[in-house]
Amino acid sequence: MAPRIYKSPYPDRPIVQHSLYAHLFPENAKHPAHLPAYVDAASGATLIRSQVEDLALRFAQGVITKKSAKRGDTLMLFSPNSLCWPVVVFGALAAGLRITFANVSYTPDELKHQYTDSHAYLICTTRGNLKPVIKMLQAVAPSVAEAERRVIILPDDFNWIPDAPRTKAMKPIPRLTALDELLGLGKLERVERFDGVDAEQETAFLCYSSGTTGNPKGVQTTHQNLTTVLDIVYVGFPVITPKDDRMLAVLPFYHIYGLVKLLLYPFMCGVTTIVMEHFDPIKFCQSVERYKATISLIVPPVLVIMARHDCVKQYDMSSLRVLFSGAAPLGGDLVKAVKKRLRPTNEPSLHIVQGYGLTETSPTTHLQHLKDESRFGCIGDLLPNLEVRLVVDDRDGMAKTDDEVVDAKEGEPGEIWIRGPSIMKGYLNNPTANSNSFYPYSSPPPSKYVPGSLWFKTGDVGLVDRDGYFWIVDRKKELIKYKGFQVPPAELESVLLAHPNIADAAVISVESARESTELPRAYIVPADPPSDPVTFGREVQAWIKTKVARHKFLRGGVIVVEVIPKSASGKILRRHLKNQALKELGGKDPAEDMDADKARSKL
Repeated sequence: MAPRIYKSPYPDRPIVQHSLYAHLFPENAKHPAHLPAYVDAASGATLIRSQVEDLALRFAQGVITKKSAKRGDTLMLFSPNSLCWPVVVFGALAAGLRITFANVSYTPDELKHQYTDSHAYLICTTRGNLKPVIKMLQAVAPSVAEAERRVIILPDDFNWIPDAPRTKAMKPIPRLTALDELLGLGKLERVERFDGVDAEQETAFLCYSSGTTGNPKGVQTTHQNLTTVLDIVYVGFPVITPKDDRMLAVLPFYHIYGLVKLLLYPFMCGVTTIVMEHFDPIKFCQSVERYKATISLIVPPVLVIMARHDCVKQYDMSSLRVLFSGAAPLGGDLVKAVKKRLRPTNEPSLHIVQGYGLTETSPTTHLQHLKDESRFGCIGDLLPNLEVRLVVDDRDGMAKTDDEVVDAKEGEPGEIWIRGPSIMKGYLNNPTANSNSFYPYSSPPPSKYVPGSLWFKTGDVGLVDRDGYFWIVDRKKELIKYKGFQVPPAELESVLLAHPNIADAAVISVESARESTELPRAYIVPADPPSDPVTFGREVQAWIKTKVARHKFLRGGVIVVEVIPKSASGKILRRHLKNQALKELGGKDPAEDMDADKARSKL
């Protein structure tokens, strides 16, 4: 039977074959050089477009001259949002480097996995993030001197920006290279080019995506993946112009959502990006008022705060015209609550819409148009140049031909499969994951990657309504999404099993309507039954905070049980545990336990 393939309502866009750097800095500039490109929200320090290009080329020359970096090498960026990001990212691209981005809350062990798996050598970080970097490098570098050679320290001031007000500089850290030093070593005259097949084949970004089993996987995003997604997003995203708009960036740049849609896309459109180090509700509202921000990309938990926090009444939020949500489903009740809070009279208009995508899809594949915002929960239209299938059966991933794949009937849900030129090249160093995630996939893989030739299995279950709009209705994978961050249950289970008094463990998600997110919840079987199971559960909850990043904390609770329900083959029956959790909570929001913990911590 012929596959049922859904196409975009938009006409295909031309696919270019050049580097991401060339796409962002075309020979015939589209926007005036004097326009502000990035502004530090806290201080007002500004990088205009000409400075971004100049400093990026200086960084490129610096890493080549001082650090012997060469085309194809990998640089890790381990830093909160700052004005250094465009300089480092664009400079690394100009030098022909690949860049991998690490979550700033990573522990040394988590950092080590990504650093070694990505084959990174150089690592750009800040003073505040230096401790885990040094501890990690001590475990992988052959000597202290070699570890120190790999580090580039990003500044805490703005003295490196031409014409910026000077402040007292912090003392250099002995034996570590500072960004300022690299910027003083000349300017790259010839940017590395990735034309034709090189644009298809060469990895530009290595973001890491957590699967349902094992460690996070390196997603190989090529230059063409990125130039394509920037061009196809343009037709579905709300129109933004240099004259009328200012983008407020609160999402982390190390996540592909923030990286592409906040660091790259506004710059391509000539729009100023106001950079916040991290989200803070009061500072968010202050920045909207101070800079007259018109658009911000957020996640549902940010909207939860906007619906409740008193700060929204203390500042002028009238300049905001679009809040664009992603990374997690957006509910209609939450949208209505935020609109009622920010626009009680509906004037001026405020649109709250959402989209869909994954790290593996670079990221955006669907966007909800402003005119369709009343379709709460809808992810909108498929973007151009992409195709979708909704699959109900692929023989547990073993299907080799279309005759073995069963597509969903019209109006019925199925797993979303996507193909097109913005789909990743594949997972790095992980043929098994590639085989499981692509169809049809040959093993060994083809000698050359052909963009858009394979279907990527998203693991999300969706449907198309009679009007052609897409909806996400479930998730085939077990991945937990906490405030837009991916939390793999298997990873937490492996950490729990390292506890000296845990014999077995399972992790599921529990939904918090109040926080508008999923919370990880653990069920554990103790090796020696504790005298007080509740106290032991809280001890484990505190213990795991020393082992994993903040977004992986067991905020949904830790429950002591006698046995973990499993199938005959040993697979954890998570659905049984989810049903058990519903009974245990009895309608209570799991976030209430978080409140209780905070209250106890103040006693």
